Amino acid sequence: MDTPGTVVMARVRERARRYISAPVSDADALNLCLTCATVESDALLDLTYDNVVRREATAHCDALALSADEFDALLCEASLTVPRRAALAAALAAEEDDDSSRARHGAILSALRLTMTEEAQKKLWGENARTRAHVALAVLRKHAHLQCLESALGSVLGSDHRLIEDMRVTTEEEGVDLITVSSLIGAVSRALTG
Repeated sequence: MDTPGTVVMARVRERARRYISAPVSDADALNLCLTCATVESDALLDLTYDNVVRREATAHCDALALSADEFDALLCEASLTVPRRAALAAALAAEEDDDSSRARHGAILSALRLTMTEEAQKKLWGENARTRAHVALAVLRKHAHLQCLESALGSVLGSDHRLIEDMRVTTEEEGVDLITVSSLIGAVSRALTG
């Protein structure tokens, strides 16, 4: 039986074959689709890919980008086998062990100030690296970031919506830490396809 994640990966593979002339692995196809859905996708593609793949991905960025539903399906509990869950947990633990990640988490917690007073959301955030990655990548999505935040946390209090938007404006003004974001996307892509 297909999981939501396997359905999404079939779509990711098909889009990569359609829009990228060079052969790419499943991990690279997912990395491309996650990157194309992220703010500053052009700069992230420049950092990660060679000329042909970068040029074709940039030209077809909107077509390659994961939709909010696809994004959420990849990271939901029902999509993950036990080995993938373990691989993702290990990859994310390594990603969280640096100052940039701690700063990103601090900014997110500030923006979700009231939501994180709720017991369920606080528990999800504190106990699950996948939830923290889901939230971190959701905040950086070009579109439907609130939908993806709600999916990751169960709900987001309306009073935090303005703080989230303020954080996104600050991100637009200051830019993202390209290396850290690229590393997180790469870790998630490898763990979900390995």
